[in-house]
Amino acid sequence: MREQFLEMLISLLENGFSLQESLAVMQRNQQFSWEILQCFTSGLAKGASFAECFYQAGFSLAETTQVQLADIHGNIVVTLKNILNTMQILRKQKKELSKVASYPLLLFLFVLALLFAMRFFLLPSLLQSGMIETSHWSIWLIAYGPFIMVGFILIILCLLVAGWWYAKQQTVIDRGVFLAGLPFIGFLYKMYQTSYFALEWGKMFKQGLEARQILGFMESVNPHSLVASLARELNDALSKGNSLAKELESYPFLLPEFSLIILQGEVKGKLGEELLLYSQLLTKRIVEKIEGWIQWIQPLVFLFVAVLIMAIYIAMFLPMYENVGGIMK
Repeated sequence: MREQFLEMLISLLENGFSLQESLAVMQRNQQFSWEILQCFTSGLAKGASFAECFYQAGFSLAETTQVQLADIHGNIVVTLKNILNTMQILRKQKKELSKVASYPLLLFLFVLALLFAMRFFLLPSLLQSGMIETSHWSIWLIAYGPFIMVGFILIILCLLVAGWWYAKQQTVIDRGVFLAGLPFIGFLYKMYQTSYFALEWGKMFKQGLEARQILGFMESVNPHSLVASLARELNDALSKGNSLAKELESYPFLLPEFSLIILQGEVKGKLGEELLLYSQLLTKRIVEKIEGWIQWIQPLVFLFVAVLIMAIYIAMFLPMYENVGGIMK
């Protein structure tokens, strides 16, 4: 529903309707969520900003921060289009991921259930029949393999919960540094944050604003956001006479070339255009990277399941074959 709401709102704003007129049209249309429309109409009537209504309607903090910045540079329609495009990309990738991972995941759960069935039903029968020796290594595999797998899964879940809890205890800047240092997703996080800052700074630099003005505006947005926290630290550094490009190098959640583009753009005088182009290129790279990972998930899970199935067959039949071979001799 949020995507449909944004699509309609963007269309109305582009056709010359004001924000209040657009909301009135959508209310008369009666095809959109009443809760979302109520958040905007009642919020604006009470004097709340568009960004505050945006957050109350269920949009994320990152999306709300973009709207707050749009109130500053004035490109509200462009910002809403970027938010809508990101939402559509994420929805598409979630759909692809669920489609790719659902069948292998079900197969993995089936194999895990099969291992437990072997442990509690097949293994006692084999031991009672005397067909296999109790000291054979495959007995240990059948007896403890399922519990080892479940333990491994629980360890991974505990690590994820511990990482999430640790990140929540950190300041916004430290949390960004922590996420940027994680394997696999760390580089993706760096690209996303760099693309985001390049986009927002590019819009304001293109309007002729200076770095200190931009940082001042960014400090005024949600104080709990990474944007405001970074702006405060950069403003303090600039007050001490440090260069913006040099300071940006010290933040691990931003790609190294970002500070280089800032430095070169300040010299050439086309920093806004360069940052906007750089943001577009990074967004394209992020999408390609995620789609590439999704394509690898299914074959890797299938390979893992195939190895498990082979291990099951070996554990079941190898001791029997060895026993039969011993009898034949």
